[in-house]
Amino acid sequence: MNIKNAEAYAIAAELAELGGVSMTQVVLEALRKQQRELGREAKIAQVMALCRDTAARMSPTMRAIDHGAFLYDERGLPK
Repeated sequence: MNIKNAEAYAIAAELAELGGVSMTQVVLEALRKQQRELGREAKIAQVMALCRDTAARMSPTMRAIDHGAFLYDERGLPK
């Protein structure tokens, strides 16, 4: 791998030295972290879209229910 950006090279070299690993390992770990974060964001977006779709299909009466009061007692425990 050839890192052409001086700042990126310096950071990768510093992290490699501090972690006792190769620069390739530093870059690989950073890429994996980014991949996990983007995957997590995509999953959250899918769930939120499903929630919006479900809410749009619910009647106004059903959407108005206080689900917290319906499911939990005054101490916050499940009913």
